[in-house]
Amino acid sequence: ALGEVLVELSETSATHITYTEAIVRAAALPLRDHPQLTARLTGSSLTYPARIDIGVAVALDDGLIVPVVRDVDHKDLVALRAEIEALAERARSGALAPAETEGGCFSVTNLGRYRVDAFTPLLNPPQTPILGVGRARPRPAVVDGAIVVRTLVVLSLTFDHQVVDGAPAAAFLDTLIDLLEHPERLLAVP
Repeated sequence: ALGEVLVELSETSATHITYTEAIVRAAALPLRDHPQLTARLTGSSLTYPARIDIGVAVALDDGLIVPVVRDVDHKDLVALRAEIEALAERARSGALAPAETEGGCFSVTNLGRYRVDAFTPLLNPPQTPILGVGRARPRPAVVDGAIVVRTLVVLSLTFDHQVVDGAPAAAFLDTLIDLLEHPERLLAVP
């Protein structure tokens, strides 16, 4: 299970790896195979980025800011943790450079620290999608015909229908979920 992999990795790396890093990486990897979700709509034209740069929303006292982690698909979970943590710290202290909030092709917003199971995130234009992450908590689940307790999380994908339709967005989300269900795949870095 994902939680077990994160605990084990946290112990071996001496860094607390969270669901956030796993979800950001799990979002980055299928974007290679689902390029429509990386498209940026500017006016009436679409552009496709050369890199998988993902914005990670950070709540501030007076709003929200979305610093961008570069080349997410080429970083391991430990490196992502360090970079996300550093960006969030700079965001909260007002020390982010404007370039650190530009150029993302996808965003992740996580309300898991609150008692929010699901929500509808708003797009971060000109990006096409944004993934909302609810809290991870133990819930009953059916596994091999038996009811067991599993840590589950609700993912909510909002996307611009001018760029991509529901079926390709669902195919992307299906791949992302498969990665989270098989977290060992998140550990390999190309």
